[in-house]
Amino acid sequence: MSTKLFIIAISVIGVALIAGVFVSLNRSATETTTPSTSTGRTDTVYTLEDVKIHDSKSSCWTIISGSVYDITSYIPRHPGGEEILRACGTDATSLFTMRRTSDGESVGSGSPHSPNAEEQLEKLKIGELAS
Repeated sequence: MSTKLFIIAISVIGVALIAGVFVSLNRSATETTTPSTSTGRTDTVYTLEDVKIHDSKSSCWTIISGSVYDITSYIPRHPGGEEILRACGTDATSLFTMRRTSDGESVGSGSPHSPNAEEQLEKLKIGELAS
């Protein structure tokens, strides 16, 4: 009986180890392809095409001054309401710095965002735009 228990115990341990390796590898692949602000990674380089596919309220990335930000989590807290959705999937440098669309349309107050807004934005940085 003890031999059977030993074999069962070794089998369970083996399965647990294999499952742990699989989960670890899967997590690494996910972090590489879809980073989140919780990883704190800012060394990743993205193309404009990478950013363009994140163009919705449920997945909103933007470019500001050559850096890429995942602003999805900030959307519900944005003081300007859903105006922030104009930034999703685009280069929103002008929108953020001058509160003007790429077509020159004034948005909100028309004045630059505050230093506090810049600090909040920096926490959402996920990488840089490829040159």
